[in-house]
Amino acid sequence: MSKNLQNDILTPDSGPRDRRFMKTERAIRCAFIDLVAEKGFDELSVKDIVDAADIGRGTFYLHYKDKYDLLESFENQIGSDLREIIRGEVFPLTEGRTLTKTVVALFAYFEENIQVLRALFGEKGSCSFQTRLKERLWHDVFAEKLVTVALQDSFSVPLDYLLAYINASHFNVFLTWIQKEDQERESPEEIARIILKISLLSPYRMR
Repeated sequence: MSKNLQNDILTPDSGPRDRRFMKTERAIRCAFIDLVAEKGFDELSVKDIVDAADIGRGTFYLHYKDKYDLLESFENQIGSDLREIIRGEVFPLTEGRTLTKTVVALFAYFEENIQVLRALFGEKGSCSFQTRLKERLWHDVFAEKLVTVALQDSFSVPLDYLLAYINASHFNVFLTWIQKEDQERESPEEIARIILKISLLSPYRMR
């Protein structure tokens, strides 16, 4: 699956949009990501966005209520995209799809959108956004499903602690990975092997 967070636009109204609207939408989203990386989410304003996107303030408000609404659109799209990758692939495994291939698909998506993710999950991103993704989305679409499929036997630790462990460890591996320079960052296949070792080997050794 090929998804680009700056170019694939999710809007509440799924009807067709004209080219001018979509061009403006892309300009807003690209300007926003650049500004988050440069100034930080807390410091940027709607004026900064409209100046960088070379549009009027009124035009911006045809698309978003404010910068928080714009940020939420990225959160919703990331959630939708990850659920699309996960749905029917991790639980149950279908059509010969393996858990490794599913994790590779997730990190291929992250790789394609690395600049967006670096900005949103970097030190200048929104802390509340990062917390929501970690506590809700990451847990719901990844950690819990992975445990359900791969770790079906009983363990000597309660499931809620196991989920918390996997959630935190995976998320921090993800954060470390996206901040690496391009030439140093592992491929989706390599990081998938690493993250599966973390999630599968350690719990089994705790039996």
